[in-house]
Amino acid sequence: MKAVIDALARHEEFLIIGHVNPDGDALGSAVALARGLTALGRRAVCAVDDVLPERLAFLAEIFPVESFASCPAPGKDCCIVAVDCGDLGRLGQFQESFSRAACSVVIDHHATNTGFGMVSEVRVCGATGQIILELLERMGAPIDAPTADALYTALSTDTGNFTYNNTDEAILAALARLRGYGADIPRLGDRLFRRRTLGATRLIGRALERLEMHASGKIALMTLLLSDFAELRASKEESEDLVNFGREIDSVEIAIFLRQIGPEEYKVSLRSQEYADVASIACTLEGGGHKHAAGCTARGSLAEVKAMLVERARALL
Repeated sequence: MKAVIDALARHEEFLIIGHVNPDGDALGSAVALARGLTALGRRAVCAVDDVLPERLAFLAEIFPVESFASCPAPGKDCCIVAVDCGDLGRLGQFQESFSRAACSVVIDHHATNTGFGMVSEVRVCGATGQIILELLERMGAPIDAPTADALYTALSTDTGNFTYNNTDEAILAALARLRGYGADIPRLGDRLFRRRTLGATRLIGRALERLEMHASGKIALMTLLLSDFAELRASKEESEDLVNFGREIDSVEIAIFLRQIGPEEYKVSLRSQEYADVASIACTLEGGGHKHAAGCTARGSLAEVKAMLVERARALL
């Protein structure tokens, strides 16, 4: 942590980047860090090379989130910080800017992190937001209620609202501190975990129609095609949590969700219940993540991709 604090102290201008297909931890962490640095008198821009999911759009009201197209070019002395990114590819079109930066910092909680920054704070824990909270506290940055809301979003979404096995004493202590800083837990809990759009609801039905069970019910696989999103008038962001519907089946150890992103290309989300290390599958396909939650991209026909993933999942049982 000291190396990151020292690197941040040497700069006045920052570009804070979250990963493509942004989730609550990436966006909440980036927004909170940008807001904290601004409160310390620095200049900060927050950006992500993707569209913000509708349920997380409120984070851009806490601190503006730029797209790649709208993001101002970083100055030559700008420090670029990647949050919640396990590898350079997760930065999307910001890869080149990050690689050329005078100072590049990585703050992440993925065990599969490739160590791609000049300075890194990579710690396996419940959420990257947990590290950002400690960083802001150690830097003496004022943490107001909106910043606490952003960090609560980071912590709660990556822990399944504090129900996954990455929920430990340390993250619950962080949650208590955020409540003390003014995080509106009842409002955010309702917004994040008890509401969904009509498009998301329609996608659940379509994915469940295609549910496949393998290995005597220990593997669940669901698929959505590009045509589904057009037909159901839904966006890709509305499918973010669908993999959990497979994971929640009582016999399932490994859940696999495929979202078509091209003619023979699929975004793969992997989850496990107790013992299977699904990150080991993701890493063989140039992806990454955690033991119980990982992702990657697979190429081939739908039948080939399904067969390959089910075979690799079987090997973990």
